[in-house]
Amino acid sequence: MRLVSAALTLTALLLPLAAPAGPFDGRYRPNYDWAESWDCRSAGAPGGALMISGDTYLAPGANCTLSDPVEVRDMTAVLYDIACDGPDGPERQRVMILAHAFGIYVIAEGLVLDWLRCD
Repeated sequence: MRLVSAALTLTALLLPLAAPAGPFDGRYRPNYDWAESWDCRSAGAPGGALMISGDTYLAPGANCTLSDPVEVRDMTAVLYDIACDGPDGPERQRVMILAHAFGIYVIAEGLVLDWLRCD
């Protein structure tokens, strides 16, 4: 659980996210003042874009997979299981990706991250 939370937190600060192909595919940057200088072209690099494509979620020290998508009724949102390989074996958690007018929210227990679509 700690590795999953750390991986999601590091995403907010540093690196990429990947999710199953669908309405969220694309590149994003954090919607926070401290991230205005982030580069939307270099996905996966520190200060680069978050990228959603396929079912892989990559973060420093964690390789995660999103699976078992469940569409949320009457919302542009999908709930996933996220599994991250860690030093003590795989760790699992739920995460929801929710589209908004300018990007996505990534929501996990106790955490909401706001990402702007790179155009």
